[in-house]
Amino acid sequence: MQAIELTDRSPMQGVVATIRGGLEPGQIGGVLARAGVGKSTFLVHVALNSLVRGIDVLHVSLTDTQAHVRSYYDEIFAEITRSSHISDPAAARLAIERHRVVHSCLGKDFAPHDLARLLDLLSDVMNFQPVVVVVDGLKASDLDAASWQGIAAARSLRLWLTVRTHRETGPTAEAIAAGFSTAIALEPEDRDVLLRVLRIGNDVGDDTRPLHLDPVTMLVREDDVREPTTAPPSPVVSMCTLYSGGAMGAEAYFGETAERWKVTETNFTFDGHNQKRTTNRRVLSDRELAAGAVSLVYVSHRLHRHWEKTPLLRKVLQVLWHVVSHANQIFVIGVIQPDGTVHGGTGWSVELARRWSKPVWVFDQDKESWFIWDGTTWRQGTPVIESTRFAGTGTRFLSDSGRAAIDDLFTRSFGPA
Repeated sequence: MQAIELTDRSPMQGVVATIRGGLEPGQIGGVLARAGVGKSTFLVHVALNSLVRGIDVLHVSLTDTQAHVRSYYDEIFAEITRSSHISDPAAARLAIERHRVVHSCLGKDFAPHDLARLLDLLSDVMNFQPVVVVVDGLKASDLDAASWQGIAAARSLRLWLTVRTHRETGPTAEAIAAGFSTAIALEPEDRDVLLRVLRIGNDVGDDTRPLHLDPVTMLVREDDVREPTTAPPSPVVSMCTLYSGGAMGAEAYFGETAERWKVTETNFTFDGHNQKRTTNRRVLSDRELAAGAVSLVYVSHRLHRHWEKTPLLRKVLQVLWHVVSHANQIFVIGVIQPDGTVHGGTGWSVELARRWSKPVWVFDQDKESWFIWDGTTWRQGTPVIESTRFAGTGTRFLSDSGRAAIDDLFTRSFGPA
C-alpha cells in the first residue's frame, strides 16, 4: 500500500511533532477525557495514522457496535480526504480495511487477558498480528495500567487506551496519566476541545500550548496547524527484514546493529565478492544479477562521474539493484554532493530509490545530519524505520558519527536493544 499523507489538520500531526509518532513497542498510551468529549473520534485518528501507512491495527470497542465504529472511520476518512492529495480514495479505503480488524465487546468487561486471547485467535484464524492496538471505553475506576503495560511489553504492542474521567469524583487526569508511557488529555473549552500532552515517553509533558480541536471531527483548528517533524510508529521487530550487501563499512555495521535488535537480515552477494558480513548470505546467480543490469555509461551520466568499466563494478551495481528493489524504505550513509547525488557507488542506491519513488534517507557524514529526498530537494529531518522491509547501505569509510546515526535510528524505531 502506498503511504497516504494525512491532512495537516489531523490531531496526530500535531501530536507526533511532540511525541515522535506515538509510542515505542511495548508502551501504552492514554487518551483521557470526560464522557462525550471525543475520545472515540480521537482514537480513530490514532488508528488511521498507522493504517494509512499499511500498519496493521486492532480496534477494540467496549461502547459501540462494529458498524458504529466503522462509521467513525468512514466519517473521519472522508474529512481527511477532503484536504489530502489522494488520487484514488476508494482504493485507499479498501487498503485501510485490509489492515484493520474491529472487535466489539459492547456491554462486556475486557481485561488484558481477554486481549491476549483475542490476539491469539486472530493470529491463528486470520494470520493477523497487529502492530498497534487501540481499546476504547475503559473507566478510570476499573483501570489497571500495570496489567495493560504488561501485555504491551509481552507482545511488543503499541497500545492506546481511552479512559473516561470525571469532573468531581475519582483521580485527576494527571494522576491517571502517571500509569502511562504517553498520555493525552482532551478538555472542552467554549467551542473547542483542547488537547494537552500530559506525559511523553514516561516523562511529564512539557508546557507547550495545547492544540485546539474541532469538537465534531477532532481535526485541528487552522490556526493551530503544526508541521510534523517525525515519522509514524515502526513495525514490530520480529516482522522486519534488513536488506544489504554485507560490504565493509556501513553495510556491515547496519547488519551488526540489526543483529543486536534481532532484526532478520538478507545480505546479497555474488561469487567472488569479498563480503564482510555473511549472515543470511544470498548468492545471486548470473541470471538474477542480469535483472539489475544497467549501462555503466548511463550510471555515470546519472551520477555525474566516471568509473572504470570493470565486471566487478557492474556486479556491485547489480547487487545494489536487488537491495533497493526488495526494500520499501532505504537508509544510506554517505555524503550528498552539491549536485544532489551521493558520493561513490552508494549513489546508485539513492538514484534507484528516487527513480522508483521509494522513501530514501541519507546520513551526510560531513554535515552529520539525516536528509530525506522529498521529490525535488534534500530536506533535513529525523528518520524512523516505518517499513518491515528496509535497506541499509552506504560508504565503506564509515565514521563514528555514521555509526552513531545507525545506532540512534534503531533505538528511535525499536527502543533499546
